[in-house]
Amino acid sequence: MDGFLTQLLTMLGYQLPELLACVAGIAMLMMWAPKAPGRTLTLAGTAIMLTTTVLRGIMSVWQAWLINNATDGYSSLSGMLGLFSAFGMLMGVVSAAGLVMLVWGACKAMQAARTG
Repeated sequence: MDGFLTQLLTMLGYQLPELLACVAGIAMLMMWAPKAPGRTLTLAGTAIMLTTTVLRGIMSVWQAWLINNATDGYSSLSGMLGLFSAFGMLMGVVSAAGLVMLVWGACKAMQAARTG
């Protein structure tokens, strides 16, 4: 059980900085950003990034659990590990789209501030 806990905390630790940054970003946008063009887009982009981070964390827990409970070694997990990799890549693409939305919203807000 100690090995599982160490592996679990390590895998979740990789997600912690992005998780904290997304939560802080959403909090700042909700509390301090005025209703302006691009605000909704920026919030949506940050929420997408937060969601992908949470999903990666859940995937990490599941992966650590599967590895810890494997009875036939890694050979029985090879298919599942491939799915985890594919899911991780998909989450990276979705998170990147969220980042683009965040920047797009910020650009809209800056353009509105410059012209208004």
